[in-house]
Amino acid sequence: MTSPLPRTTLADQIRDHIVMEIARGALPPGTPVRELEIAQRLGTSQTPVREAFRKLAAVGLLETRIHVGTRVRDFTAKDLSDAVPVRAALEGIAGRTVAGLGIRQDDELLAALEHMESVADSGDRLALAGASTAFHRRIVTMAGNDSLRRAWESLGIEVMTVMALAHSTIDTHTAAHSHRPVLEAVLSGDPVRAERELVAHQFAYIPSSEPADDEPTAS
Repeated sequence: MTSPLPRTTLADQIRDHIVMEIARGALPPGTPVRELEIAQRLGTSQTPVREAFRKLAAVGLLETRIHVGTRVRDFTAKDLSDAVPVRAALEGIAGRTVAGLGIRQDDELLAALEHMESVADSGDRLALAGASTAFHRRIVTMAGNDSLRRAWESLGIEVMTVMALAHSTIDTHTAAHSHRPVLEAVLSGDPVRAERELVAHQFAYIPSSEPADDEPTAS
């Protein structure tokens, strides 16, 4: 079975590099980042670096100030927890929609899950974040709602996933295998179960966040 294809754009590769440098602590909050320096270090032009900066600023990892330049923003646990209910709501809608369509099998979704479980063996959290994003993106795409998909993409899901994994003590195998109940719920034909599983999944695997009293929790 074919695994989901990885992203190949240079701007995304540069974005991933900077994200991991931030996640590993190599670029702590307040560190200046300059397009030319990064371009020279990575052997590329400034254009894809500028695009990577734009994407990282959009999700709150970088900030640019007049007369100061671009610096690493102090990305806190609150940034992650603030995104949780938004993502949970969007994916809950997607899960409910897909289950309501009566889809009982999807080779691409299963391939994404199997790829994620395979990647977990390497312990590479960046690769796991990419595989996880592909899995969740497939669910959102299956819902067939362009407005929902655009809203979901605007959250910078993959960057958020990397930062969440960096701030979490959960091991890669546990994180990967936690997606299997999600797949089963989405393909169960039960909209309520699918929505509940996706919402619970978001709260359960971002330790810095706590669900509100009326939110579901993982079993």
